[in-house]
Parts: sequence; structure tokens; C-alpha cells
Amino acid sequence: MPIDLTEFADDTSNEKDSICEIMESITTIDEQKIGYCKYGRGEHNMLFICGGVGCYKKDFPEKVLKAFNPKFCSIVCIDPPGYGTSRPPNRRQEVNRCMKDAPFCIKLMQQLNLTPFTVLGWSEGCRTAIHVAARGKQLVNNMILLSAATRIDSRAARVTYGMRNTDQWLPDTMKAFLPYYPEEFVKKQWTDLCNVIQQVYDLLGGRFPADYILPSLKIPVLVLNGGMDRFCNDPKYFAAVIPNC
Repeated sequence: MPIDLTEFADDTSNEKDSICEIMESITTIDEQKIGYCKYGRGEHNMLFICGGVGCYKKDFPEKVLKAFNPKFCSIVCIDPPGYGTSRPPNRRQEVNRCMKDAPFCIKLMQQLNLTPFTVLGWSEGCRTAIHVAARGKQLVNNMILLSAATRIDSRAARVTYGMRNTDQWLPDTMKAFLPYYPEEFVKKQWTDLCNVIQQVYDLLGGRFPADYILPSLKIPVLVLNGGMDRFCNDPKYFAAVIPNC
């Protein structure tokens, strides 16, 4: 919902500034450093989860958050363990990584007293969002998946393998990561993530653990893809396997 400035007519200037402020913080959950930001004070709670080798500052920048009405929603953007401000330690990429991230997401929203909530995942974050929805049960009332992929076919495996070497990227591709990470971090994390995707294709029949959960989800689910999204599954697949999609 876009911001309607007339809604702030009765607020003082300080109150307007406060409600539109993006607050950043770091907490500890299960002995892991977890960084996050929060925007808005509305009654509709939302958790945003970033994509592969991402972070909330990269994937959900200020202009994205401030497109939402701060009186309508309260948005929390988490840096999953090993990404962004949730370091050190750096992320260890593995097949079950998104499943392991889910408890941190749920516990953060409980710690902030922002339940129940809608979970939104972008790219790799979609797989985490699916695990959050399954584990959170009554704590999660809706899910939004942006550019989601829970399966890898032969074409996606070939494309991913071809992108493993970041030295072959176009300069602008790497440049998008450098305000948030050292280049060596991006190189290692991206290679490790591509290796995980290859493992899923070679050893697990192309199905991430999140794929097996989809039929059990009962909450409303919205799946959105963009015209430029290359690593996502056909939305019709999700509509076929998720009861309320």
C-alpha cells in the first residue's frame, strides 16, 4: 500500500519522522549474531528474507521499504546467519542451510513481539520462507515468494555452473555486491552456493528440501516472478502443489 501523506496530517513533525525511520539493530539468537532492520508501526507484521549472497541493505533498500505505508505495516528485514550484519562467522553454504535459517527468523519475530506475521522471501530467501511457514504454524498467516525456485532442472544446473567463476561476470554484476561485501567474500560464497545447487541436481533429483514441504502448507501464498528473473520455477508449478496459492 503506497504512503498517503494525508494520513499524517494530525501527527507532529517528529512523529512523522519517527514512524518513517528505518531502525537497524543487532541481537543474539541461539548464540548467533543476527542483524536486522525495522520499518513502520502498522498492525500488519511482515518479515523479509534476502536472496543468495544478499543482505537486507542490498535486496531491500530504503526506497523499497518506504514504498510501504508505515501506518499499515511493520516490516522486519533479517540478515540470515553468515550474511550482511549477521557476521562473523561467514555463511557456510549447504543443502540444509535455508532450513537451518528458519528458526532464527521465527525467534526474531517472537523476540520483537511481531506475531503473527507474513513472511516474504526473495530468490534463495523463498526457500527459507517456506521453512518458516512450515515451522511457524500459527505464527505465520501468509507467505509471499518472489522469484522462487525449489527445483533445479538440467538447464538451470548448466546455467548455474556456468556462472560459478565470478571472474567471468560482467563488471556491473560484481559491482552490485561490493558496497556490502568484500570481493573475496562474494567469490567464495557464490562458488559455494553454485556447488550446493549442483549437489541438489546431481544427488537429490533436483529438489531442495523446501520442495517437499509445499503440499503441507495451508496458509494463503502469493507467487510473483519478474520478466528478468532467470532462476525461478514456473508459477503454475506452485499453484499446482500448494493448496491455497
